[in-house]
Amino acid sequence: MRLTIEQRRYMMGIVMFLMFMPMGMWMPSLPNILESYAARWILPYVAALTPLMAIASTLAFASLSDRRIEAQNLLGLLALSGAFFLWLAFSCLKGGWHPGWYLCFQACYAWIAAPMIALITKIKLANLPNPEKSFPLYSMCGTLGWISAGVMISALGLDASADAGRIAAYVHVLMGAACFVLPATLPEDQASRGWRAVLGLSAFGLLKHREIRVVYIASSLIAIPYVSFFMMVPTMLKIFVSAHPTVQMSIGQGTEVFAMLLLSTFAGRYRMRWMLMLSMVLGLIRFAILAWSGTNGLLPIIWLGIALHGPIYTCMTVTGRIFVDRRVDPGIRGQAQALYSLLVMSVAGIIGSFVCELIYQNTVTEDLYSWAKFWWILTAITILPLVYGCCGLLRTRHTHH
Repeated sequence: MRLTIEQRRYMMGIVMFLMFMPMGMWMPSLPNILESYAARWILPYVAALTPLMAIASTLAFASLSDRRIEAQNLLGLLALSGAFFLWLAFSCLKGGWHPGWYLCFQACYAWIAAPMIALITKIKLANLPNPEKSFPLYSMCGTLGWISAGVMISALGLDASADAGRIAAYVHVLMGAACFVLPATLPEDQASRGWRAVLGLSAFGLLKHREIRVVYIASSLIAIPYVSFFMMVPTMLKIFVSAHPTVQMSIGQGTEVFAMLLLSTFAGRYRMRWMLMLSMVLGLIRFAILAWSGTNGLLPIIWLGIALHGPIYTCMTVTGRIFVDRRVDPGIRGQAQALYSLLVMSVAGIIGSFVCELIYQNTVTEDLYSWAKFWWILTAITILPLVYGCCGLLRTRHTHH
């Protein structure tokens, strides 16, 4: 039976659920998983290697979807291939192999999986009617997948087990199969030729446009301290005697659902630039709250800081992607989203992983109160992108007027 276009659109929600569910199984647990296998020392390398490999693949695969291959078929092939390497990575840990093998297979997985978010974003924005209202709702399905994953892993008692990553690989296979029934998203750029087009480097021409440049750069700068959220908060929860850190990290995804519902409801009533600026202000507040929790040692205050992840992610990433998509030619839509992923997730991720680890090593000690100093430093770092982003977005607003 052939699916109707409406049914294929609903499949985008299922794919989003299955795409983010594996991430929710192993990413929030990774610091504790590595520690349980005496491999905590490779955490900054893992955090940096993943975005480093993404640099090598994100733009190239996005360009391929813009010029040669239907985006949904490419996404399916990447998902199935990525599942194999994800399973190998965590099987190495479970088998007691040297952590270097985990790094190797994780790098292969990162190279394959990095373009997936840009590709599904392109598919959604190209096929959804009224994307401003419907895009957040479909993105919410990914959030629900992440929450389900966190609850499942904690319920199974796998918060510090490599089996969390192995189960994630099986879900990846289901997601890959579902991709092949997504709405057909055809390549629209038939004219571009040469090595710049093949590598997706034409996307960097978007930085000539002031409004887009401000969003790219401000989002990238503020993403550097944001790396600390998944990198350090699970460790902090465990040190502060949290029994189930994985499910508690899912609090942020719970508020994310609420934030996406609000964004869908009020889309069109407020300019996207105001949402972007709000995300930066909330990011500053979150670090201040986490610093406060380090001072008094109360878990509920850490949970409050985690809860702010939802509106921060929604107002920065979901809004940022819609903002960029509105302002680019359809023929470069995939590469525009890939450039956003490259700068905000990859480049910022590499810098942020080492910056946050350096600050952690020089501030956090066995004294629980030392966590306050760590978070206050990140609060101060957040001020620079906040000022740049707000001034840049307000200036472009006045220029348009």
